[in-house]
Amino acid sequence: MAAPEANRSAAWQANDKELTLKGTEPPLFNVISGTSMSCPHVSAMVAVVKSHYLSWNPSAIKPAILTTGEISTSGPLQPTVYDYGAGEISTSGPLQPAGLVYETTTIDCLNFLCHHGNNTSTIKVIFKDVPAGFACPKDLSVDLMSTINYPSIAVLNLARNQARTINRTLTNVAGDGAATYSLTIEAPNGIKIAVVPTSLQFRRSNNFWSV
Repeated sequence: MAAPEANRSAAWQANDKELTLKGTEPPLFNVISGTSMSCPHVSAMVAVVKSHYLSWNPSAIKPAILTTGEISTSGPLQPTVYDYGAGEISTSGPLQPAGLVYETTTIDCLNFLCHHGNNTSTIKVIFKDVPAGFACPKDLSVDLMSTINYPSIAVLNLARNQARTINRTLTNVAGDGAATYSLTIEAPNGIKIAVVPTSLQFRRSNNFWSV
């Protein structure tokens, strides 16, 4: 996810005289660029979404932001999904998401670390509050990181003529409750994708489907 980072006006340290012109007082605001500015931009958007949907946790807010990013591929360059990611953050889209969120649980995050080569003991050192009884899956593999319930899907080490099954659980957050969602598939060259079912029907809000 890209967020505006260039020439942002931000509060500045009142005692920082390094950039202060001779004979003047330190400014209260300064123009800054870089990741240090894109991070608070996204954080503010998270706070705005939370103020509209008080029951949402961070893992519900995140896909609302990711799935409503603005993507443009009309330029002379031909970017890939690894270039543009989820696009540029929208300040209005997350307040009116398409109606589906991919909630990532604590177990998903812990399993990510497991598949990355960390054992249960190491994870308990990294995480303060590991759920009781948690243990890394027995079938550990970096290839299985794609099973984490995340809005995007990346499949590693897919060999020619090899098939891979990926599951996702989606929660309906449409304001009017009942909703039907249909899909379109844009598969990369040389890849065949099938999704089952081809449409999702929800009777009320906060229902979930696993596909």
